[in-house]
Amino acid sequence: MKKTLLLLAALFVQASAWAATYTYAGPPYSATNLHNYTNCIPGFGNCGTYTTAMAQAGSFTTAAPLPGNLNFTDITAQVTSFSFSDGLTTYSSSDPQVTLVSVMATTTGGILEFGVIVQRWQASAPHAVGDHLDQMNIHLGGSHNAECQTVPVSTTQGAIMCGTTYVGDVYSSWHDTNTGGVWTLAATPPAAPTAVPTLGEWGLVLLAGLLAALGLRQRREA
Repeated sequence: MKKTLLLLAALFVQASAWAATYTYAGPPYSATNLHNYTNCIPGFGNCGTYTTAMAQAGSFTTAAPLPGNLNFTDITAQVTSFSFSDGLTTYSSSDPQVTLVSVMATTTGGILEFGVIVQRWQASAPHAVGDHLDQMNIHLGGSHNAECQTVPVSTTQGAIMCGTTYVGDVYSSWHDTNTGGVWTLAATPPAAPTAVPTLGEWGLVLLAGLLAALGLRQRREA
């Protein structure tokens, strides 16, 4: 009887929250903002060349839409998954070498703006000073085959990040600030309540009889 009632109750449960995905599309890089490596030295990481056909793009997902009153607020812990690309490197939450450093959100006054920093180590852990990595910073540029100059530390989410990177050597590439991108929100609303037809007089009588029979059977089995 208890199982039957629980099953009936479950039919009327409606989700109060739904996942929200925030997607970013940046403009192509400007040639004047690109600084590519000049000498790819063996043993000093994987080199790469940025081009004007590339751009920053990607998305992240939260368990529910963010409130509309955030002002440069850290929401990193609310991100359930993400995937970004700067044209050379893909930064995905499914990649163990990728670290989501931070996501800062501004949603006040109808604004939808996020500052996202992600890093990808070029080699697997453990990491140390001198290791090479790629970094993407929405709007503020990015780098490829940079060198970590400080002892890697753990983020609040448990991933390993480099606090200071160096991109001035001959084997590194980087691009400067790139403004003009757009964020959009896509959310899946909860399903609309299902209309339940009203039982007539005889329907109620039959339902009452069914429940009584189920209760009687439970008592006999006990």
